[in-house]
Amino acid sequence: MTIEPNSFEKALERLVEDAERNMEKYQELRSEIPALRATARSADDSVTVTVAPGGVVTDIHLTESALRHGTRGLSELLMSCIRTASADVSRQMADLVQDITPPGMDIASMMRSHLPASADGGPR
Repeated sequence: MTIEPNSFEKALERLVEDAERNMEKYQELRSEIPALRATARSADDSVTVTVAPGGVVTDIHLTESALRHGTRGLSELLMSCIRTASADVSRQMADLVQDITPPGMDIASMMRSHLPASADGGPR
């Protein structure tokens, strides 16, 4: 069996082009991912939390009515909003990364299977 030198060169060129495209996409992701944010609000809109990738809380907003929940209730609302926003930003990251994964590998679905679903009446 003989391999045509021309077909080998073309295959190699395609591999190099694919690698270059993937590197460009990877570089784009490196700038896009840190800019991602997700915000969750309590059902009564008294608590709003914004989270960056890695679960970093970037903003918390409390209304006067948030204080009526008491310390325990306010703590629960904050934690619930943080969990919801963290899960949302993780979903966003998975969707972005999906574009550079090999065919047949569904990163977004794998990630979603480990994240909590948004509960009715909970943060949104």
